[in-house]
Amino acid sequence: MEGVLGRLGAAVEITRPVNSLMVSFAIVLALGIASRWSFEGLTPLELVAVSVAGYCLSSVAMITNDLIDLEIDKVNAPNRPLPAGRISRSEAALLSVLLAATGLILAAYVDFITLAFYLAGLILSLMYNRFLKRTGLPGNIVVAALVSAPFIYASLEAGGVKGPMLVFSAMVFLAVLGREVAKGVPDVEGDRAAGVKTVAVSLGERAAVVIASILYLASSALGYIPLVYGLVNPLLYTPLIALLTILVVREVILIVRNPSRDNVLAHKNRVLGYMLLGLVAFALGTLGI
Repeated sequence: MEGVLGRLGAAVEITRPVNSLMVSFAIVLALGIASRWSFEGLTPLELVAVSVAGYCLSSVAMITNDLIDLEIDKVNAPNRPLPAGRISRSEAALLSVLLAATGLILAAYVDFITLAFYLAGLILSLMYNRFLKRTGLPGNIVVAALVSAPFIYASLEAGGVKGPMLVFSAMVFLAVLGREVAKGVPDVEGDRAAGVKTVAVSLGERAAVVIASILYLASSALGYIPLVYGLVNPLLYTPLIALLTILVVREVILIVRNPSRDNVLAHKNRVLGYMLLGLVAFALGTLGI
């Protein structure tokens, strides 16, 4: 029994539940913001289906990444389920196929736009894991595009890309691109051995954190555009976007001063929290607008 529970725990862990739940949450919030919280055109069941499909897509990307990068992770992340032997390659592959099929069925159930975005996301994530990750910055750009795609998707579902959604998708793109560049710092040893040309490998760890910092600051600066053009409620939005700016500046100072492996590893998790704060800022800022 203990062995079965351990396998189930490893199966959940390999999907990166926090990351995948954030994708689901981001999709629902994006649909709410884009539709001015009417969720027009989507039934409650379809909204659940979209959310679960997003979780499945993110999970498949995470699992296939671990399958392809198993040898690298034995150096960079030996405690993950696959390199630690807590789940087998065949079990992980089967889980990936089941999740991909589930997401596909749910996306097809919703509508053509959802199905098209799901298939495009699935293909791009598999291409990234198999080929593009080793290219460094081009691969980072693909990841950033994938993470910002839900906001474009939500806008299309709501009738077109406009208003704060366009700004927020650009903010997410820049923030994720910065995080991807920074992620190469703690993985530099394994990536160099495997021939992965991250910014940290090509230009050095300090250059990587400086580039990431510039991207973070640019992302934060974009957050004031909706405020200037009256696209958000200033009373609800201003305190949160100001707090986000303070946190981003603090983060930039921390990683530029100390671009060590441990500090950047902790930084990766904090950035996820900042992106969540940005989501909440836009969600509250569009209330009553």
